[in-house]
Amino acid sequence: MRRREGKGEEEEREAPLHGDVLEAIVSHVSTIDLVPASHVSKAWRGAVLSFLRRSPRRAPWLLLHLQGRRDPSKASTHAYDPHSRAWCLIPHVPRLPPRLSLPLRSSPLLHALSISRLALSADPFGATWRELEPPRVWRRDPVVAAVGPAVVVVAGGACEFEDDPCAVEVHRGGGWEAAETMPEAFKGSAAATWLSVAASDRAVYVLEKQAGWASRFDPETGQWGPTRLLRPDPTVCLSAVGFIDADHLVLVGVCGSDSDSGWRPESVRLWEVNVETLEVGSEVGRMGKEMVNGLVGKEEEGSYSWGMWSIGFASMAGFGYVYNPADPRKDIFLCEFERTGKGSGDGCRWERIPSPPPAVEANPAHRMVFRCSTVGMDDLKMVLRTPTR
Repeated sequence: MRRREGKGEEEEREAPLHGDVLEAIVSHVSTIDLVPASHVSKAWRGAVLSFLRRSPRRAPWLLLHLQGRRDPSKASTHAYDPHSRAWCLIPHVPRLPPRLSLPLRSSPLLHALSISRLALSADPFGATWRELEPPRVWRRDPVVAAVGPAVVVVAGGACEFEDDPCAVEVHRGGGWEAAETMPEAFKGSAAATWLSVAASDRAVYVLEKQAGWASRFDPETGQWGPTRLLRPDPTVCLSAVGFIDADHLVLVGVCGSDSDSGWRPESVRLWEVNVETLEVGSEVGRMGKEMVNGLVGKEEEGSYSWGMWSIGFASMAGFGYVYNPADPRKDIFLCEFERTGKGSGDGCRWERIPSPPPAVEANPAHRMVFRCSTVGMDDLKMVLRTPTR
């Protein structure tokens, strides 16, 4: 016999969630799902906002843009949310104008370059774009960096028929101005493919990943310098640079040794770099051997089957992602820099993140562009709404 509910029991069953109970539920919702959750009701919206005030999500996301090489219009964006510890597909992006359906690049600014326009991403995901006239020197694979909100720098990557493959131009809002060419150390590898680039509100920093030469460009003066060889350890063979916050530049180095089967990577170490002098300071952290094997591959039958020609490092807001650009299907690691105030070498905490989404395995020939960015609720609201053409 079915028990008939009394009025009090029915009211209790249908009582709305509110207060701490609702906020506790919201705390288990993935970041990207907080947007639709905030639209459920005023109570849910209040719980979402209260939760974000109490537990702001400051760690940057790792963004992976997949794009067809033959058909650049076939593109998708996947994001790793470190707070939810999961990858998600970002709908409707990248959303380049049809006339700019070109290869995406990030060096470090996400951009697309044609003979008639330079398009720069105006948000973390590539949903909105800012267009500029193209640089005067025609380039295939240049460094493109923003210094502050109004200055754009392009360097190197010039086509073969141009006189200077290391030409530099600066855009301040009124057009492109020529600046001092890149230092001699970059003559043989002036394309962004071979360079690691970091930008602050004052300067652009360029590092040749294999040789280790680095230099600083000041767009205010249009000059380069100093130029130094960043080799704090003679066993470093691959390196990259990145800002972990506005004032701290970090060098990531893959260290190894020669063997009968070739060069063997043994460790990944991180050092602070002086932003004015480019002098390398204290070591701030290093990977364990097991993590290094996951990043570059394991030794099999006396030889390394790792295929690593570069090291990727995307960083900001006290965090950094280390990955293998040659094969993003290998392990990717998130490093949280821990600063206790006792000195520069405070160390860091490592975390292996989940494997990239199945789309990477399904499209191995696609162009893969990595970058990282902080992501706010306004950014997510923009990409979750229905796009208009």
